[in-house]
Amino acid sequence: PMGDVNNDSIVDAVDASLVLSEYASLSTEQGSTFSTEEKYSANINMDEFIDAVDATAILGYYAYISTGGELDFAGYLSSIQQ
Repeated sequence: PMGDVNNDSIVDAVDASLVLSEYASLSTEQGSTFSTEEKYSANINMDEFIDAVDATAILGYYAYISTGGELDFAGYLSSIQQ
C-alpha cells in the first residue's frame, strides 16, 4: 500500500526512514535496495524518484494520525493537495 514501505499495515516514521535510506543509497550511486513493491509504496508523488519529498509526505501523515487525524493515507494526501 502507498506509504507503507515495510508492509506492516502502518504508515509511520519507520517507513519514512526506509525511504530516506533508499534515497541515500540512490544518491550515492550504490543502487536501489527496494523491491518493485517497495518502490511503488515509497514513491508517494509518483514522480519516478524516491526522495526526501516522499519521506516528508509519510512523516506528515504520521504526525497527522498521531494527533488524532482520522483520514487514511490517500485521503490525507488528497486533503493536503487541495
